[in-house]
Amino acid sequence: MKNAKHLLGITILGITLLTATACKQEAKHTETSEHAQDANVDAKTAVQAKPEFKTDSIATVFQDYLHLKDALVQTDHAEAKSGAKLLADDATDESVKRIATKISEEEDIKVQRELFSELTTALKPVLAAQITSGEIYEQHCPMALKAGANWLAVEQEINNPYYGDKMLRCGVVQETIK
Repeated sequence: MKNAKHLLGITILGITLLTATACKQEAKHTETSEHAQDANVDAKTAVQAKPEFKTDSIATVFQDYLHLKDALVQTDHAEAKSGAKLLADDATDESVKRIATKISEEEDIKVQRELFSELTTALKPVLAAQITSGEIYEQHCPMALKAGANWLAVEQEINNPYYGDKMLRCGVVQETIK
């Protein structure tokens, strides 16, 4: 029994250490000087991929999605509702429209973020089928929503919509959609 408790303790300690280091890059960013951060922002802004799509309506849907994502990054539930309402109004895909409508009606930012993960999953194949040039970066946070979660962005820089400023830079570019 003592061995089982000891093993359990070591396992919990290991998981805690892995979790703490999974997004260690956040701490590294806060240690850099403001000047270095400004240089990084300028360099990363230049890396922004400007995707173009077969139709203007898909381009509008993607812009609405980015509006919603940015509101979640800022932990602004009211602006997230607004972005989701635009997306629901502009979307033609029924699954995307349904999920965006749920987000637009939700007051709880945590629930909005959970639904945002579903929205990303539904929207990705729509965008992948319609992109004609440029790139969309599918980004992933291994800690979000317990099992990890993805989002789409036009920049490689990580701005995590699932944790906002708590773990803004937690994540990696998982795939590039061209």
